[in-house]
Amino acid sequence: MRAWDGSTIFGTLVISMESKGIKMQLPLEKKISARLMTAEYEWHELTLRVRHSPDDALAVRMDLFAAADDPPAATWVFGRDLLATGLILPTGEGDVRVRPHGEDETDVELISGQSWCVVRMASAHVRDVVARTQSAEELWNDKARSELDRVLAEILSSGIKNADS
Repeated sequence: MRAWDGSTIFGTLVISMESKGIKMQLPLEKKISARLMTAEYEWHELTLRVRHSPDDALAVRMDLFAAADDPPAATWVFGRDLLATGLILPTGEGDVRVRPHGEDETDVELISGQSWCVVRMASAHVRDVVARTQSAEELWNDKARSELDRVLAEILSSGIKNADS
């Protein structure tokens, strides 16, 4: 079975979702200034890069940089919905836990074996990532559903011939 490429073919009827003004979701990459609390309860400034790809729409990747010009010191991959829910209430049971910290900040707790750290960032940045990834997904689904409904209505209104008739 092939993956759907954004087009539907019914006989000679071809519908291109992009020709109908629907844009595929582009990869998202956002750099964020944050603070990191180590297991020794020391705070450090750091830069994060949060990435989201439509190829893996349910996940976000968070790269932690010790210095801006260095490669990431670590990369964590976790559910996009975990990030979204963590804006509102504490969530997560495994290696990644997300929770609000006051009204303006969000904590992402990362646990690996006996080590852990907390990454604290402005909630506005987290909301932006969640909104930009969710909006594109929802827009795509809504428009695709609407277009499919229109195509099916068009096909059904022209009448379907039963093979027995």
